Amino acid sequence: MAGGELTSTYGTVVWDGVGTLRIRYDGTRPGLDPLAGSLRTRLGERVLPVEALQSVEVVGNGLRLVLRDGADPLQAVSGVDVLGDLYDFPDVDRAVAEQVRREIRRTLARRDVPAAAARWLLAPPAAPDRLEGRDATLSVASGQLTFAYHRGAGRRKRALGNPWSVPLDTILDVEWRPDRGGIGGRGYLRIRTGRTPLERPKPKHDPAAMVTRRGSDVDALFFAARLFTRIRP
Repeated sequence: MAGGELTSTYGTVVWDGVGTLRIRYDGTRPGLDPLAGSLRTRLGERVLPVEALQSVEVVGNGLRLVLRDGADPLQAVSGVDVLGDLYDFPDVDRAVAEQVRREIRRTLARRDVPAAAARWLLAPPAAPDRLEGRDATLSVASGQLTFAYHRGAGRRKRALGNPWSVPLDTILDVEWRPDRGGIGGRGYLRIRTGRTPLERPKPKHDPAAMVTRRGSDVDALFFAARLFTRIRP
């Protein structure tokens, strides 16, 4: 196969013609909000095996890579509504995009790739085992996630103990939201276990949530994505 390279407003996509795509993000272009730009700058380059793709779409002069469910831990945490689609590349050469689309479709057909991935196919971004928040510090060690609440945390927050530790194998889901400012707009990271009530308190009162510090949204997102790979190998 020939392969191809596409230069977009938001970065470069390189298809090697065999089975791998390399995405080099550019977070400095106009049109991105500061958080989306910071995320792309921090990501730098990501490597996608073709098996991570469900399909490739060419719409107008744009290329969109549609990932399989369960392929990317970062997308599983962030979604596509909050930060935009990390795999949507506008303003590319349509002829090259069509060529790449055809080659990838043929490759996927030969490999008979199912709709959902049985395991993560992309590595999460590098993240430390400890994350400092406004009202708590999260840390991962010895198969447990520990919430160490700060002095200013309320009694409802500390209701399960301080510190409070959760075995990783009991965590069912990880939720992340960025800080959007204003009343009720603070970012947070929280988990769900089998004991989590259906009606949850606000993150500032929820023992299983940490309100993030201003300017630390990307750090919290990377921590959450890595945590996802630990609870769902």
